[in-house]
Amino acid sequence: MTTHVGLTARAFGMEKMFLPVIDGKVRDTLTDVTDRFGGDFSVEEEKDWRGLMKGWNGDVIHLTMYGSDIDEFFSEHEVENPLIVVGSQKVPRDVYELADFNVSVGNQPHSEVAALAVFMDRFNNRTIYKIESGDMTVLPSDSGKRVLDHSEVPSAKECFEFARERGMDNGLLAHSLSVLEKALHLQSEHGGNLRLIIAGALLHDIGRTVTHGVDHGIEGSKMIEEKGWTEELQKIVERHIGGGITKKEAEKAGLPARSYVPENIEEKMICHADNTAGGRERFEYQIHRTEEEGHHESADRMKKLASEFEEDL
Repeated sequence: MTTHVGLTARAFGMEKMFLPVIDGKVRDTLTDVTDRFGGDFSVEEEKDWRGLMKGWNGDVIHLTMYGSDIDEFFSEHEVENPLIVVGSQKVPRDVYELADFNVSVGNQPHSEVAALAVFMDRFNNRTIYKIESGDMTVLPSDSGKRVLDHSEVPSAKECFEFARERGMDNGLLAHSLSVLEKALHLQSEHGGNLRLIIAGALLHDIGRTVTHGVDHGIEGSKMIEEKGWTEELQKIVERHIGGGITKKEAEKAGLPARSYVPENIEEKMICHADNTAGGRERFEYQIHRTEEEGHHESADRMKKLASEFEEDL
C-alpha cells in the first residue's frame, strides 16, 4: 500500500514522499520506476513528522474519511505548495490538529491510494501530470499496449546523420525540416510524444532515397527497421502518405495487403504536417492532385485528418 501511495504521488506530480521509517523495498521500487519512467521523485525518512507538519511552508492537508467535503474544500480554497498527509490504520489525534485542513474524499471506507489520486486530480484541475524525461514512456492508445523505449528512438542528430548517409538531397532535407516545424507547432497544441514526433518528421521521407513511388513509405519503414529503431517510428514512416492508404487501396496499388492509415496521434500528426507544411496552398494542391488522380476517398481522409488538428483548412 505504501508503494502504491508513492507511485500515485509521483504520477500526479508530487516531488517527494516522507516516511517515518524507510522501507528498503518501497524506496527501491519507487527509485527504479523514477529512473525508468522519468521525473524527479524521491523518498526521505522523517521521524519527526510533527515537526515537518508544523514547519511546512505551504498548506498541510490531511486526507481522511472524517474531514470536510472535498468539493466544498476546493470551492473555497486555493491550495499552495501542499504537504498531503495520508495515514493507515489509526491516525494519531495530533495529525488532525496540526493539519491546516482535514479533507474527506467521500465518507465511505476506501484506500489511501484512492483518496490521494482523487485529491490530486482535483488539485491538477483534472489534468494528469505528464512526465517526459524517462527512458520509457507509455503512449496513449485506444487498444493495445504502446510502450516507447526512448533508446530506440533516434535523436535529431542521428536522424540527420542517417539521412545524409542514405543520400538525402538538400531539397528533400529542406522539406523534412519544414514538416518538422509544422509538427512541432501541432505537438505544442495537441500533445503526442515529442521525441517520436521529431524523429518521424525528419525521417518520414527517408524512403524517397530509394524510390519516389507510392511505396516510399514502405521502403522507409524497412530502413528504420534495419537500423533497429522502434516500431512506433516505422509505422509513422509507413503511414504518412496522403490521408493514409486502406488495405483495399494498397492491393490495387500493388502494395503488401494491409492498412497504411495513420492511427495514433503521432502518425496522424506527421501525416497532416507532410500535407500542410507548405501552408494552405500546398494542402489545396495536394487535395486537388489526389482527386484528379481519382483517389477521392483518400482526399476525404486528408480533409478529415486536417479537421482533427486545424479548423481553418
